[in-house]
Amino acid sequence: MTLRNWSAALLLGTAALAATPAMADDVAPSARVSSAVLVREGPSTNTAILARLRPGDSATLVGEVSGWYIVELPGGTRGYVSKAWTIVRAADGDAASAAGRHTIHVIDVGTGLAVFVEGPGFALLYDAGSQDDLHGGEENRVVAYIRAARPDLTRLDHLILSHPHKDHLQLMPAVFETFQIAHVWESGRVNKTDGYCHFLKAAMAEPGARYHDAIAANTTRSVTFTGSGCNGTVTVNQADMMTEAPVALGSGASMHFLYRDAHPYSDPNENSVVVRLDLGGKRVLLTGDAEGGGRELPAMPPSPRSIEGQLIACCAAELKADVLVVGHHGSLTSSRAAFLDAVGASIYAISSGPYPYHRVRLPDAEVVAELATRGQLLRTDREDGFRLDDDARSCEMRQRKVGPDADETPGGCDNILIVIERNQPIDAAYSALVD
Repeated sequence: MTLRNWSAALLLGTAALAATPAMADDVAPSARVSSAVLVREGPSTNTAILARLRPGDSATLVGEVSGWYIVELPGGTRGYVSKAWTIVRAADGDAASAAGRHTIHVIDVGTGLAVFVEGPGFALLYDAGSQDDLHGGEENRVVAYIRAARPDLTRLDHLILSHPHKDHLQLMPAVFETFQIAHVWESGRVNKTDGYCHFLKAAMAEPGARYHDAIAANTTRSVTFTGSGCNGTVTVNQADMMTEAPVALGSGASMHFLYRDAHPYSDPNENSVVVRLDLGGKRVLLTGDAEGGGRELPAMPPSPRSIEGQLIACCAAELKADVLVVGHHGSLTSSRAAFLDAVGASIYAISSGPYPYHRVRLPDAEVVAELATRGQLLRTDREDGFRLDDDARSCEMRQRKVGPDADETPGGCDNILIVIERNQPIDAAYSALVD
């Protein structure tokens, strides 16, 4: 963390202290902690260690800054603890009651997927890729959207790659360049492409980031790339292995990896990391390109060896969710009726665009029709066929295209915003955000 960012964090911390409630909540080590959480002098791993919170210990919450809780220890000493390794317990003893507003942003990246999720004490990104718009820097559609939604944000607590395909990872280098990343999660399935090479190099070069895969824990492995645009050997430093154990996010929120498999299948879609987010009493299921088999009508049962088939067989109850970000961009390879029955969602979001997959433009009409019978359906491809110079209905004409304007590429127009607040109906609509 730079001196400028640290100073800004301290100013934010001062503001947070002023807003401390009369009945303060407690901060305690999460279930992932086996030894202790370090209490530091400042919001940086480079600052001095003041104390240790061991399992069963707690400290009083007095404020927060990006990535850190400000706590007061017995005796009055104040310090900072990482949000990634702690949970907030409400003053009345009910951790769930401390939950606040959670937002899920399905970002219109054209043909691809990027889901930005934020809530009290955390921010995460699931995938960041596109087949159509590969701008970098501030014109990167994912960066531009997050900047517009959270101009104050400097850190992503969790970055998750569902699987190593271009339309899920190609925009990630700019994300690493723009934000501090605390944790990187992926299956570990290697794809010898330039895009995955750039992703893995960025993950290993990120200062202080902890990398997790489904291969091993606390060891190293090497991956060699020979591409024309990215090559060399990358030493992968693995932190704690991705398991079924829940990962604490912020207050009243947790992350569950329901499917993780690093086996080198012929198609990386079969390695899609399936994540369920529990946010303030509601559930959101992120499936990447998880499939149910070959291209078949939704009524067909999923293949037992497919991700959908395996999840139904092993843990159907864990699939229950209120919101489903639909698998494989609404393809007939996914969203089998049996899987949708197990999920039981009432809100569905499809992220897709005009780029054809094996000559098929997604989503498939049969999947759209099936989802429409089950609940509210939102799509990021509503205006992908419109251009600034030929249709006055274009979102560019109405100045609500997030990211590069008038570039004649899809994306930026139909961002989806889903808001979860405790004891309130879920609000799902197209975002009115502009940059």
